[in-house]
Amino acid sequence: MSRTFYSEYVNHCLRFYARHDRPKFHSEADKHNWAACDSALKSFSDNDRAMLLYIYREGDTVPDNIYQLAKSKGISQDSIWKLVNELERKVAKRRGLL
Repeated sequence: MSRTFYSEYVNHCLRFYARHDRPKFHSEADKHNWAACDSALKSFSDNDRAMLLYIYREGDTVPDNIYQLAKSKGISQDSIWKLVNELERKVAKRRGLL
């Protein structure tokens, strides 16, 4: 589990994205954040995208959601964390944070 300086910001963006498929934007920044998440998620397979959206849609913390997902799918938490870190990096890059 590696957290970066942009993790909290990107986590906020991804939670908003995962929970609002037809959002009403309150600012240009919100619109750009949503588009960055949309673009980044499209680079993943359907299966990986579904897992990532689950992680950010559910009400628990990201680590707890990853734990639950790993347990239910019988896969390692590390493999899910790699996906999460890759997604965060892609969103951060699209938002000009990197």
